[in-house]
Amino acid sequence: MAEAFVGTTFFIQKCVIFEVIYFISDMENCMPITLRHVEVFHAIMTAGSLTKAAEFMRTSQPTLSRELATLERLLDLKLFERRSRRLFATEKALTLHAEVKRSYFGLEQLMHAAEAIRDNTNQSVLIGCLPLFSLTLMPRVCRRLLESEPSSRIGLYPVEQASLMRDLLALRYELAVIEVGVPVDGVEIGEVTAGEEVCVLPFGHPLAARAVIAPGDLDDQTLISYSSTDPYRARFQRLFPDPGSFRNIRVEVPMADAICSLVQQGVGVGLVNPFSAHAYRGRGVIVRPLSISIPFVVGICRPRGRPISTLAANAASLIAEECRLMAEEFAKPGT
Repeated sequence: MAEAFVGTTFFIQKCVIFEVIYFISDMENCMPITLRHVEVFHAIMTAGSLTKAAEFMRTSQPTLSRELATLERLLDLKLFERRSRRLFATEKALTLHAEVKRSYFGLEQLMHAAEAIRDNTNQSVLIGCLPLFSLTLMPRVCRRLLESEPSSRIGLYPVEQASLMRDLLALRYELAVIEVGVPVDGVEIGEVTAGEEVCVLPFGHPLAARAVIAPGDLDDQTLISYSSTDPYRARFQRLFPDPGSFRNIRVEVPMADAICSLVQQGVGVGLVNPFSAHAYRGRGVIVRPLSISIPFVVGICRPRGRPISTLAANAASLIAEECRLMAEEFAKPGT
């Protein structure tokens, strides 16, 4: 039985990786790229050097170097720069490797499922989430889920929202946890309010003496904000009665954690979600509520029309419950 399973595993692996081969090949030219070429490329990108890749694949460095050169010739792509006897991946190599990793990732999911079926322990769930939630909300959810289902397995993958929605539709995850924004076709989204947007201030800042921060209080302050094209910033500007504060933006960053880190250094003040704010609270950052209500809404997503496993349904329920519990914690006096 075990030998048959291993044989099937190897066959599936070859099929999945050959899918990558045809993705990167010109179908008209039918270039003779082999499984070995893809394995060599993946090993070098993962190991970071020819020497380590050769050790991993139990072969010689010159052999890998020749096979890599053959792959570059067949693809007509320069995958690596060779400087001072070292390899440096080109932008094309990074793009190609992203496709290779995506297929390997799909293979890993398939093998986890096959192992679970073989061992009669088919209790696993794959959850994609924003990096923000992987550090704040989801550790609490994972703890409770494993307490209730000790034999279950959880795959938690922090991914940016655009890629997260694409991967969810490709059925790479059963659930995704996002910030609610524009609806996505084919995705069912359950919404739960998890507190309010807040203002973060450095220790010793004059506004820290106030219990609540009004939009006008920020007019003469150095503001750290999201970029001008970020929908999050547009939402703040749309909801503020007078967007004059946003003329004082001195630093633009893409993430709430970066805003909190800059506030921690005394660079200025910022407006962020409650999860990021309270992760930094007491570490050089003071958190104050806003005088206007700007709810922070978490979306629990799954592919529309697809059946959901019992474990995934339990996970979704726990995510919603933890969001509500954390919102209550954020609202406590003194917090």
